[in-house]
Amino acid sequence: MEETKVLMDQMVQRIKSTKEFNQYQNLLRRVKEQPELYRRIGEYRRRSLAVQMWSGEDFIAENNNLQKEFGDLQSNGLAWEFLAAEHQYCGLIKQLQNQFLEGVQIDTSFLEE
Repeated sequence: MEETKVLMDQMVQRIKSTKEFNQYQNLLRRVKEQPELYRRIGEYRRRSLAVQMWSGEDFIAENNNLQKEFGDLQSNGLAWEFLAAEHQYCGLIKQLQNQFLEGVQIDTSFLEE
């Protein structure tokens, strides 16, 4: 078990050295320097996640409404840059997760039903 912990610690350190992680952290720091912008981005992220998890018939309409309501974030360069960096970083984590699950052969087919 100790060997596994060492490997996981090494993996975390490698992730922290990636361009995606560093860009995300830098932009997060810059966004947090503007509390109102940080609050607004947080609100958008919470609501966006709720819409993505929603299985209602009007998903497209709900998503469009969300985009309109938070249109100011799309025109804010820092906010847009942060959200793009977050998306890239989460994509990296998702790739790692998928590779790990496939590599250790954990049956996740039940999630697709």
